[in-house]
Amino acid sequence: MTESKATSSGHEARSAKTRSQLIEAAIEVIGAVGYEGASTRALATAAKTTLSAIPYHFGGKKELYLAAAGMISDYAAGRFEEAIALLDVAKPSERAAHFEQALTELMHIIMEDAEPHSWTSFVARCAYDNDEAFALIHERAIAPLLKHLVQAASDFTGRDPGDEALRLRINAIVTAIISFRFLRGIMLRGMGWESIRPDSIKQVEDMVRDLCRSDFLAVRFSQ
Repeated sequence: MTESKATSSGHEARSAKTRSQLIEAAIEVIGAVGYEGASTRALATAAKTTLSAIPYHFGGKKELYLAAAGMISDYAAGRFEEAIALLDVAKPSERAAHFEQALTELMHIIMEDAEPHSWTSFVARCAYDNDEAFALIHERAIAPLLKHLVQAASDFTGRDPGDEALRLRINAIVTAIISFRFLRGIMLRGMGWESIRPDSIKQVEDMVRDLCRSDFLAVRFSQ
């Protein structure tokens, strides 16, 4: 490798590292104080870089904010794909059961708490503001999940995928499952649990299965 190529490679590596640090800082700081409360100085300090690095790498605070939302949305889309993959079934007789499996898989993804707490706070802030960042997260990760679930429910209920009542029910189920991450305190205090334990997750899983097997989606499972 020539000296110029080595220098270029080293610069690219440092640049990528700085971008990554700024995105991580944006998630942490904005998740804690919100977009309006996060100054560019606080973001740069948290990223351990210079103030000029933000316009250099992203153009400005808003673009950094959207880049952070984009990273989380791409990650979430990949995780949700694990649930969506379970809906890919050829036999009509198995579609209802696979729909149930997809929702319980989604529940496990949400409740396993594998991501940093700052990610949860960041997404919660975005969702509360319902801003451009949340629009990005919804478009890339949540909307495709909802589309596949609605189509799957349509396949085994016989209801049109455009049926507003069906779409409302799917949205309600997904919102309830996601709330186990974002509104965990309500469940913990309501149930008198100190933490989410394996037996707690099993109870929630059973509840999701019961909901799938009820008349909520206007379908009856054969016993």
